[in-house]
Amino acid sequence: MNQRDILIDIDHRQDIITLTLQQEQLIQQAVTACYELEDWPKDFEVSLSFVMNEEIQALNRDYRGKDQPTDVLSFPMDTPDNAPEKLLGDIVISVEKMLEQATEYGHSVDREMIYLVVHSTLHLMGYDHMTEKDKQMMREKEETIMKRLALIR
Repeated sequence: MNQRDILIDIDHRQDIITLTLQQEQLIQQAVTACYELEDWPKDFEVSLSFVMNEEIQALNRDYRGKDQPTDVLSFPMDTPDNAPEKLLGDIVISVEKMLEQATEYGHSVDREMIYLVVHSTLHLMGYDHMTEKDKQMMREKEETIMKRLALIR
């Protein structure tokens, strides 16, 4: 992998949607935009899984103590700098919640999907929204990236 490559490994563990080539390219653009905004080295890999509510609920219960489905979970990796492959982390998206939220918020499935990818990639990069100040900073970064991708609300 050279400095310009960003590897995104997409895993489908659901049978509701099939990503188009355009959607896969949009995911690539979203992660790239996060890296560029943060001036992050582009030799990190991201694993992205699309799952059903049942699977994300089990993960949410096991890792966060919340026994309910959620839209997205982020699992940052602590990979040594000298590792041959650098995995930034795993993103898990519930397709059912993603589709539900797109309808609820009145925007496209692509916009909801990319928002979840951007939000989670920022989590993998160390951002959170535990305090109001951190939440505001993260939201500003999300909005900046979504505007770059022409996916504003």
